[in-house]
Amino acid sequence: MHAILSLDLDSKPKLNLEVDTISAQKKSAVTRGLKIVNRNNSVSCEKVHVKQIDESLLTDLAEHQLHAKGANKCCQCAYNSGYEQGSLLQQFISLDIDSLGDAPVRDDGVQKSIHQAFALGYADGVNSYIRS
Repeated sequence: MHAILSLDLDSKPKLNLEVDTISAQKKSAVTRGLKIVNRNNSVSCEKVHVKQIDESLLTDLAEHQLHAKGANKCCQCAYNSGYEQGSLLQQFISLDIDSLGDAPVRDDGVQKSIHQAFALGYADGVNSYIRS
């Protein structure tokens, strides 16, 4: 199960917006009331991601950046880490690259920026806190 965040959600007719259920304990501990929806068009690790970012919004890493630490890590994990810290308004934030899942190789061979995914997640988490 995944959640999706998109600025133009209504303009993407291919999405399945059917809401799945999760336990109340897990919902209050992890999601802070987020809706869980199915989405099968991203490349992520085997971990469960409460929220999911559209990876097409992220910058492709240039060839010389592919050896950088975190180049083969999961952007969804990075986004969720940032979102969680942002929704808690944590004063000191940190991206623990070693805790992120390993991302499978994409069909196009392109890797995305986990740092950008983390930053977007943090900003979205702060906005979620402000709206609630």
